[in-house]
Amino acid sequence: MKKYYGHTLLYLHETIDLGSGRSEQFLDGFTGIYQPMMEQLGARLFAIWETTRYNGHWPQVTVIWEIDAFADYARIGRAQARGGSHAEAAAAWTRFLAELGASGEGRIMYAGKYNRTLAQLQEANFTAGLVIQEIMQTKPGRQDDYIRELERLYVPWSERTGKRWLGSFITTFRYNEVIHYWALDDDWDCFANHYPSWKDSPPAEIVTWMSVAPALRDGWEDSILAALPPSPLQ
Repeated sequence: MKKYYGHTLLYLHETIDLGSGRSEQFLDGFTGIYQPMMEQLGARLFAIWETTRYNGHWPQVTVIWEIDAFADYARIGRAQARGGSHAEAAAAWTRFLAELGASGEGRIMYAGKYNRTLAQLQEANFTAGLVIQEIMQTKPGRQDDYIRELERLYVPWSERTGKRWLGSFITTFRYNEVIHYWALDDDWDCFANHYPSWKDSPPAEIVTWMSVAPALRDGWEDSILAALPPSPLQ
């Protein structure tokens, strides 16, 4: 069963396929129309990444906004709806995306128990210029169990091999989805310095993880994402 921890914030996750557009065009509209509107409505830009060519769907951009509660989500939705205070800006953003031939998918997520907020990450000088995104399909209702075992078995080993855990997020209105982010030390050089992650045989915690994880998940898809200029965690 999913648990909502009182200290956690909500996150709005957008996956935007750019159609005939490219990231430079997208950023013109994003910084000129969308980002100002969202920030006026109290959302904080947590991350904006583009998918790299060799592992993921492209051209595609992932945007994550941090908000405090469902009351903020309600305010954003009400403001962008017809007749709302920001309806004109929302319509302009929709037209801009249509001109690119863009389409996308949205998610409302809340953070895992031990995630850090944007402010905490910035205070710690945490950087996420290049990340691995894992969209996991868990067994129904096992999202919290999956994150707990990941934190126990996988995160310590991962961080010793150049992949720092940025956080895990549970999609609110889905029963079997978790999204993890791993920030790569030294960006692209992480692959030269740390891959393959084990050369002979996996360490004990990974052997245990490989025996535990299949009972909690049905599959996953990963992508390598690179930060775009407005991203605050560069």
